[in-house]
Amino acid sequence: MDEKVRELVTALEELYAEGVPAPSERENPNHPSIYMAARKRLGIAESTVRRRVQKAQADGFILPWEREFTAPVLESPDMSSDDLVDHVTRRFEQRRRASEQRKWIPLKFHKTGPLAVSFLGDPHVDDNGCNWTRLREDLHTINQTEGMYAASLGDASNNWVGRLSRLWASQETSGRQSWQLVQWLLQATDWCLLVKGNHDLWLPNDADPIEWLKVPGTLSQDWQARIELQFPKGRNAKVWAAHDMPGHSQWNPLHAQQKRAKFTQEADLYISGHRHTWALAQYEDEWTNVIYWTARAKGYKTEDSFADRLGHGEQRHGQAITAVFDPEAESPISYLVCFADVQEAAEYLRWKRAKCA
Repeated sequence: MDEKVRELVTALEELYAEGVPAPSERENPNHPSIYMAARKRLGIAESTVRRRVQKAQADGFILPWEREFTAPVLESPDMSSDDLVDHVTRRFEQRRRASEQRKWIPLKFHKTGPLAVSFLGDPHVDDNGCNWTRLREDLHTINQTEGMYAASLGDASNNWVGRLSRLWASQETSGRQSWQLVQWLLQATDWCLLVKGNHDLWLPNDADPIEWLKVPGTLSQDWQARIELQFPKGRNAKVWAAHDMPGHSQWNPLHAQQKRAKFTQEADLYISGHRHTWALAQYEDEWTNVIYWTARAKGYKTEDSFADRLGHGEQRHGQAITAVFDPEAESPISYLVCFADVQEAAEYLRWKRAKCA
């Protein structure tokens, strides 16, 4: 039934239920009382009312006063078409605004002087091979160093699901203990950024315990985040952090980051994790003279039996990549310096802050 015809049918049902009298033989058939009431309610012409009644009857509609019994008119649980269109329009506009806000997310730092952000690679805290000794050392260094902050590149835990659920039997940490360790990790330091990786996003029905377990106010993003570090003085910095970036080369572990850098030339640092290898490089584009870093953090998962079976080697360093920013540096080379060792980065940061004090 046509939407306009259905609108009239609904009006006739409601009016009759409200006690508006039905047309009688003594009334002028062109001006029956219930039809007049429907005309006024809908704001349409008399001829339109009659035409839509005829269409409704052609579709099998029986006029309420011609039925042998009357059922109540129940309110529909669904929105009308007009309300639904308005709703999805507002929803789209909100999603578009949210998307625009995430193109470059401002991350404001309030203290002056050089600072550092340590991008921790995949922790996999519940894995038998998680290097807890190094993870705790790095977190301790970050917490004890003035001006040093932590960011996560994703995969806080194994979080096995689907066909991989069988792997729970091969790890010593239970599912309950896994989330207990994730909670400890999310509260072990003041995270300025949490990027969620594929293991974090393996969750049914959009459930997301990380959002519940993190400290309120912590910036978190699925898979990638483009952040602009804003400082009280000096030049701001842009960091494109992702669990991983598209592109692969067996000869160049930073192929994906270099590809992103060449195509966009938007950031000072392009960094990811995911592949459990590390590499670090600084470039100057020969055409634009833009200086940038590309990096991949190995993460804390070691003694990987799956990697052993596939014949992959095992790196021993680069669990986290630390970026040290000097917003007021005169040279673009010294504006940003990256380290594959958190403790070495902390020493450099302390020297820089003492020099700038």
